[in-house]
Amino acid sequence: MPIIKILTAHKPPAASAEALAAEFEALCTTILDARSDAIQIALLDGTVMLRGAAVLIEVHYRARPDRDAATLSRFMDGVDANCQRHLGQMPRIRCFAIDQSTLFARH
Repeated sequence: MPIIKILTAHKPPAASAEALAAEFEALCTTILDARSDAIQIALLDGTVMLRGAAVLIEVHYRARPDRDAATLSRFMDGVDANCQRHLGQMPRIRCFAIDQSTLFARH
């Protein structure tokens, strides 16, 4: 279920956006042990950043015992490196664990 939202003022070149998405998907499948068909990645370019970092990453994921602080730290390290490599920016990253008992979703 990982949902990754990338908010940035500037649209990256298509090749950079695709590489960014591919690496985010790899982080989700390897570190968070997510199914690739359950990953959603959205690039919200044209965002007006009034304060703070030029790139904001929001990650929503199902809370599970194996997704502990150490796992999320490794995941965020990968997200950070990926953004710097493909967007040339250090992002602000926010991760939100969603309790499965409160999650209602459809395709």
